[in-house]
Amino acid sequence: MKNIILVVIIFCLTVLSAYFMITTDNKQEDKKDANKEKTEQASKKKEKAQKKQENEPKIKTQKDLSKVIYSDKDEQAKMNAYNEAIDKGILPRSNNYQEAVYAYEESVWLKNNTGTE
Repeated sequence: MKNIILVVIIFCLTVLSAYFMITTDNKQEDKKDANKEKTEQASKKKEKAQKKQENEPKIKTQKDLSKVIYSDKDEQAKMNAYNEAIDKGILPRSNNYQEAVYAYEESVWLKNNTGTE
């Protein structure tokens, strides 16, 4: 009877040790996979940021800005271009923040009527 109990205990210990070895290996592999995924996601974000910067127009003159403002780009791209022109001093800042087109037109009006350049 004692022999059977010892055999059962040894069997259980063997099975449990095998189970823990398998789960530990899987956790380490999961960590490696998670690290690979994080690095891949980071590289994809960098690539997207670079593409976004390449796609954004470079605003150097009021003419460049007007092309962007009256184009089919989304409102955010237009507002970014408008803000870039304001930062560079191409136009004075407008009080109209509803839409980029209205802000641009008011800035042009301010520039032409106040003599600010």
